[in-house]
Amino acid sequence: MFFGVVTDIGDDPGVPTLPGMTATPPIPATGTPSPDGSGTAPPGDGDAQPRQFALTVLVAAPAAWFFGWVVMRVRTTHGPGAAWTTAHSLWIVAFTMFAIGCVGLARLVGSRRLVGQGRATGPGHAVLVAATTVALVGAVLTGLQMVLDLIVGFAPTEAAMDDRYDALFAVPGVHLVCYTLAPIVFYVGLLALLVLGAVRRTAPVALVVLAGCGILAAGIGHGLPGMLRLVEGAGGLLILGALASIVRTRGGALPPA
Repeated sequence: MFFGVVTDIGDDPGVPTLPGMTATPPIPATGTPSPDGSGTAPPGDGDAQPRQFALTVLVAAPAAWFFGWVVMRVRTTHGPGAAWTTAHSLWIVAFTMFAIGCVGLARLVGSRRLVGQGRATGPGHAVLVAATTVALVGAVLTGLQMVLDLIVGFAPTEAAMDDRYDALFAVPGVHLVCYTLAPIVFYVGLLALLVLGAVRRTAPVALVVLAGCGILAAGIGHGLPGMLRLVEGAGGLLILGALASIVRTRGGALPPA
């Protein structure tokens, strides 16, 4: 006679079972334990949040760049000062966000390997990795340029700034890499990612063309004198509008983790 109830009967062959009774199979648990310990919560897409964050940062980056550009254009004096420090601080933030946003853009274009979601291979994937690498390197080097400018801007006078720039550019490769090639490399990488998005039909062609026009205008306008520098600002706004529209129209179509 049994004076208790057997509640745990496992699959161990050494544990006898009563005639007519079968062991209850274990109930698989899905998701994560609920806070009250009463069960499990449904699994969530935890990886979607970092991806969406990167895309949000991609849109915020040209906005930060444009605000810095406005600060520099409306300043009343040249040389060091609050406007110089504020603008270059914003640009440091902007190109840091561009670097993060390029990863989100690569994910949107279709790379799964870059974010650890699969093992995509082939020529198309190699081109995507190359474009992302170029954009990242360009963003980092351009951000470094802004850091150098910020440090130089702590000089007390404009003449002292000129002396600091002379000493800085005397270092071999600094002017060529950080000031001449870095912005070009970044914009080429960004445009390559967008073109790949158009080819793979993950970014609307019209918006990619709009972004390309913005990149071209920003590059040309940077070297124009006086009021013609407005072309550069207009280019920044075109880039902002294009990236925001691409993220809004395609951000919800990210493949599941």
